Amino acid sequence: MLFHLILIISGLLVSRLLFFRFPRLEPTEEAPAPRRLSVIIPARDEARTLPLLLDDLARQDVPTHEIIGVDDHSSDGTAAVIRSAGAVYRAAGKRPPGWIGKSWACQTGADAASGDVLLFLDADVRLSPGAVGSLMREKERRQWTISIQPYHQTVKGYEQLSLFFNLIQLAANAISPVFRFRHTGLSGPVIAIDRAVYQAIGGHRAVRSSIVDDLALGRRLWAAGYPFRVQMGGSLIHYRMYSGGPLDLWQGWTKNMATGAGRTPAALLSLVFIWITACTAVPIALVQAFSSAGAGYPLAAMVLYGTGPWNWHGSREKPAGSKDWRSPSSLSA
Repeated sequence: MLFHLILIISGLLVSRLLFFRFPRLEPTEEAPAPRRLSVIIPARDEARTLPLLLDDLARQDVPTHEIIGVDDHSSDGTAAVIRSAGAVYRAAGKRPPGWIGKSWACQTGADAASGDVLLFLDADVRLSPGAVGSLMREKERRQWTISIQPYHQTVKGYEQLSLFFNLIQLAANAISPVFRFRHTGLSGPVIAIDRAVYQAIGGHRAVRSSIVDDLALGRRLWAAGYPFRVQMGGSLIHYRMYSGGPLDLWQGWTKNMATGAGRTPAALLSLVFIWITACTAVPIALVQAFSSAGAGYPLAAMVLYGTGPWNWHGSREKPAGSKDWRSPSSLSA
């Protein structure tokens, strides 16, 4: 019992480090510096979600130089959606040998772009009216590449299972300002990068064989001496992932976890391991305690478990324009 208690307390202490005050994108009405912005949206079979994002972009309070929709071999009406919205249409074409994942679609869009800043957006991202302006202002203020981890909006019950994976991902990426570790990588759904920096690190062409291109791009930035920052989307940027079913969720997260584990600094990975072990130890300890007919320890364990990070991880404000919001299981920023 003493071992379990020590482990649980250690997990609570570690969780306070891993999940302390995530930096998030804050709304601002200050106009960003006038720079040509190219929005690039790689899309495969996104005829249902893409119109929502394109409508969000049309309602932004800052102008975009161009919006480029890259049709990555879709079998639905994605191409028609891009054309009907007045966006620049590009077909990804046949993927060359050695290219994996969505990197080829992103590179196709980047090659067609003429803006000074490239903003890569996943098709399932949703933007509040001031999101792009706030993002560009933050980027100009820091003069860094800025990547956003959107608020994860859930609708169906199985999507709530992403909570645990989301917490692991955020902890392993050293987003908490407590740490001085460099981030493991970028957050793929939203990446704002100067065109010159993107070209200097070789763009997606340099990470074409990587399964998780956002992690690989982050490593390229650090290796070349270009700083970047990962922030939470807060009330401005959100998305819904893995709406295709439990298998879709499982495949997505196992891919990210397997790749990310090998890129996480050893010290940070150790803290994440302690937290996961403590979370796992609590229900096991509860079962053992109840089976021994002791009432005091199960009550103490439940109190400790109730003070976990899912009860205080940050603001639970509803993303602007969102109709489906779940708390506390949905991870907010």
